Amino acid sequence: MRKENKWLGRITKTGLNLLYPGRCPVCDGVLPFFREKGAREPRKICRECERKLPLISGPVCMKCGKPVESIHQELCEDCGTFFHAFDAGRAAFTYTGVMRQSVFRIKYGGRREYLEYYGERMADLFEARVRRWEPEILIPVPMYWKKKNRRGFNQSEVLAGTLSKRWGIPVCTDALACCRDTAAQKSLGRKERRSNLKGAFRLLRSPLPWKTVLLIDDVYTTGSTLDEAAGLLREGGAENLYFLTLCTGKGKKAVCTEKNVWYT
Repeated sequence: MRKENKWLGRITKTGLNLLYPGRCPVCDGVLPFFREKGAREPRKICRECERKLPLISGPVCMKCGKPVESIHQELCEDCGTFFHAFDAGRAAFTYTGVMRQSVFRIKYGGRREYLEYYGERMADLFEARVRRWEPEILIPVPMYWKKKNRRGFNQSEVLAGTLSKRWGIPVCTDALACCRDTAAQKSLGRKERRSNLKGAFRLLRSPLPWKTVLLIDDVYTTGSTLDEAAGLLREGGAENLYFLTLCTGKGKKAVCTEKNVWYT
């Protein structure tokens, strides 16, 4: 019976892959279904496209993980100026070039399948750091229910699910809720972002049963979203708050309005 179920699963998976083939998260090209010689599974990204990904390397801000100019610079300008409710965080890639295009296709083109590759890449990159942080739970940043229904998924939840499978750390999606549909953050300055998110989240559990929490999100820019979420979790009893994101801004100052400055 087990052998029959195993073969049935393989046949089903093969059929689904033929009908809905995987696509490269960089170029969006169809990926070959069959494994390369010596590989454990088919590739989830083109070999040449993998080299185009803006992987963060070199010195980074000790607080938020944005790239900084020198190993002697502990904090980026943003973290050296503004208070953050979280303790520390890291990102895998800079939010530039091909990553901007890839994230756009995930959010607005329905390319959920990209997230499997990105989640696995994040799991490899941050496993040692996460073991040092020792989080008890992964909490994806929530999305307003109407927006989630339109998109069909919450990208932060999908990433958290992949990380959970690799690390054996449970995911909780009912500790925080997004209780209103906020305006898009990308066109707002720092002050406007903070105002836009004020009261957008609601704590569903209090007191929280965990002291160390790892938040998961897709993009970090000014940290306004993660600050709002982390602040609520801290009010609920969490003491150590960390985050991981797929992308982060490069840390260069950019004037969005006459009064506000944000960091890309």
